[in-house]
Amino acid sequence: MRFLIYLLTFCIGMQLQAREFKDLRSFGDISVSTLYLFTSPSCPHCRVFHKSIFPELIRKYVKTKKAQIVIVDMPYDPITMNAVMIMRCLPEEKATKMMGWLYENQSKWLSNKDPDFVLKQYAQVLGMYATDFQACLQDNNLKEAIEQQRDNMSSLYNVHGWPTVALRQGHTVQLYAGTDKRMILSNLDKEIKQFQDDLKKRTSQSKKQHDD
Repeated sequence: MRFLIYLLTFCIGMQLQAREFKDLRSFGDISVSTLYLFTSPSCPHCRVFHKSIFPELIRKYVKTKKAQIVIVDMPYDPITMNAVMIMRCLPEEKATKMMGWLYENQSKWLSNKDPDFVLKQYAQVLGMYATDFQACLQDNNLKEAIEQQRDNMSSLYNVHGWPTVALRQGHTVQLYAGTDKRMILSNLDKEIKQFQDDLKKRTSQSKKQHDD
């Protein structure tokens, strides 16, 4: 998938905040820079992204506290929806393990004549009882919430394909779509550094004016 960059500007106010969801899986503390990762466990390009780029995002931005990563699941078929629902019913740490297993074993899981059986096996390894597994998949409120989240977030950030990283800083959102590791990381490095350097400069100037 070729690399794409879009630069979008939003007036981030109460309307935008109201349309975001607070139950998204996240990595790292809240930061002035947020990376929204639009992804799907059944997407082949997302598998490539998860294997080669996602660990670098964690290393370069989360562990250094430069940015927070927020996962936006994009399920559009029953098999993928079931996988996302099970991840939502697991504690966050176990959901992250499930996400890794689904990407690592994507072809095996999706080609199985009963994909839910594979999901159930993974969930049981992570401590989910069979009754809880079935109850999770039958939770229509959860399913509707995920669908609403998917549609609202993709509309809000103008995302039409995945994997896509939406870098939100202040009033600006930049989209990086595809799996070109070098281009994605180099642009994120540049934009995050510039924004945070400018923020520190403005904060310093404001403090100086206040002291004067």
